Amino acid sequence: MTREELSEIMESMGYEDSVIFENPSYLDAIIGVTDTGQVCYHYDKMVESLMKEDKMDMEEAAEFIDYNTVRALPYCHPSEKRPIIIYPLPD
Repeated sequence: MTREELSEIMESMGYEDSVIFENPSYLDAIIGVTDTGQVCYHYDKMVESLMKEDKMDMEEAAEFIDYNTVRALPYCHPSEKRPIIIYPLPD
């Protein structure tokens, strides 16, 4: 799915003001949307996407996400539309 396709889907659902991460590598990590329009990303899939698309190793990808994406979340506005990153529970 492209960012444009995702934007069209979100708009058709009435969530045109939802925040979508700019990094196109994260599109494969989207696992859903909340009833308030927050796009949900799976952390492990974000790492995998960066490893595949940007040729990072696992540690580099996790550091990139933690430093450049997770730290930026509090500054996303509107805050009620900011993306959610889901961390899987251990088995």
